Amino acid sequence: MSELSKQPTQFGAVAPHYDLLMQGVPYAAWILYLRQILSVWNVTPRTVLDLACGTGNVTELLLEEGYDVVGVDIAEDMIAQARNKADEKGLTIPYYIQDAAELNLEKRRFDLCVSLFDSMNYILEPKRLQMAFERVYAHLNKEGLFIFDLNTDFALQNQFFDQDNIKSTEPLKYDWRSTYYPKSNRCKIDMQFAYAQEGGEIMQFKEVHWQYAYSVQQIVEMLTAAGFSLYETYQAYTLRSPSTTADRIFYVAKKRA
Repeated sequence: MSELSKQPTQFGAVAPHYDLLMQGVPYAAWILYLRQILSVWNVTPRTVLDLACGTGNVTELLLEEGYDVVGVDIAEDMIAQARNKADEKGLTIPYYIQDAAELNLEKRRFDLCVSLFDSMNYILEPKRLQMAFERVYAHLNKEGLFIFDLNTDFALQNQFFDQDNIKSTEPLKYDWRSTYYPKSNRCKIDMQFAYAQEGGEIMQFKEVHWQYAYSVQQIVEMLTAAGFSLYETYQAYTLRSPSTTADRIFYVAKKRA
């Protein structure tokens, strides 16, 4: 049994196994939901920025939809995986390693920016999230849309992250346990992994993830301060207003004409 010497971090050791970890995620359904939102908002984008794109699973689907797409993520190891997959598949997708709060793609502007899978929760300082919203605004064309989702404070306070597949037969097993700190609005997730390699050896590693529990009011105030004139909130995967027990909320914001 081997141990990775790398210190616990976010999206580092898990990067080579991320697609295996997320294999049960219905990415196609997420794209259909995006299309539904775009239809409601009467927007037909041509250029799309996938912010916090990870290993590029959604980015590739957006390319298949016919969009001119660019992927950005702060995690170097995740971008390395995305680039390798694109090269193997012969896909032309520009990927950049950048912090969302310091996003700078020079003169590139987009009709749509998406940031999915609670990526914005990983920005632990409200001032940095405000900066990220401002940078997204600067990279949108007039009347461009920004669509993103967040885990709610209800979800993080009630340990919705706690899960495991220890009893499964999957080669990658995991055990996640969360701790919520109400004074700082932060949630710590201790993630233990065990990967069965081809030779039978079990590689164990761990990561420690942190998320910030933002309220709807905070997000709306930030979007307004960033310059967005119209915004809406949806209970995840619906077009209904979020309930008080919603675990995930989608936000849609529109840049001024």
